[in-house]
Amino acid sequence: MSKRLTTRDQKDAASSSWPTSTRIMIFGWHIVWTLFFRTTPRPFSGWRCFLLKLFGAKIEGKSYVASSAIIKMPWHLTLEKGVCIGPGTEIYNLGHVTMRTGSTLSQGAYLCAGTHDYTKRTFPLITGPIDVGVDVWIGAKAFVMPGVFLGEGALVGACSVVTRDVEPWAIVAGNPAKFIKKRTLED
Repeated sequence: MSKRLTTRDQKDAASSSWPTSTRIMIFGWHIVWTLFFRTTPRPFSGWRCFLLKLFGAKIEGKSYVASSAIIKMPWHLTLEKGVCIGPGTEIYNLGHVTMRTGSTLSQGAYLCAGTHDYTKRTFPLITGPIDVGVDVWIGAKAFVMPGVFLGEGALVGACSVVTRDVEPWAIVAGNPAKFIKKRTLED
C-alpha cells in the first residue's frame, strides 16, 4: 500500500467507519447540495463556491464549479484560483483533494479519494489525497484513484484511469493510463 494511503478499520462489516458528527455533516451537505447548489443556473458559480466554503472548503480567488458537480465532503476540498470543475463531475473526497491554480476537471470526470481493502473480510476503507497540479487538464470521463499526484501541466486523456502519479507536463491516456508524450504549449 502506498505511504499516502491510510486504512480506516471497521469494528464490524455492518457499521459505519465515520463518527456520528461526520455522518451528520455529510447529511447536512447533501440537503444543501440538493436544494441550494444543484438547482442554481450556470452563472451562479460564486454562490456555489460560497456554499462549499460554508461547509469548510478552502477556495482561493475565483473558480468555476458546475451545478451538477458532486462533491462528497467539501471540508476535504481545496481549490486555488482559476479552477474549473465541469458538469457531471464527481469529487468523492473521502481523503483530501487539492486542485491547484488553473486546473480543469472536464465533464463526467471522477476524482476518487477512497476505496476499500479487498484483502480483508471487513473491507476497511482506504483513503488517500489527490493533488492536481497547476494547469492540469483532466479529460472527460477520466478516473483518478486515491493517493495520486498529477504534476504541473499534465494532461489526462478522456476516459483514462489514473492509478499512479503523473509527471509534470506529461500526457497520459488509457486504462491504466500510460505516458504518451510530453505536453508542449504554443502561443
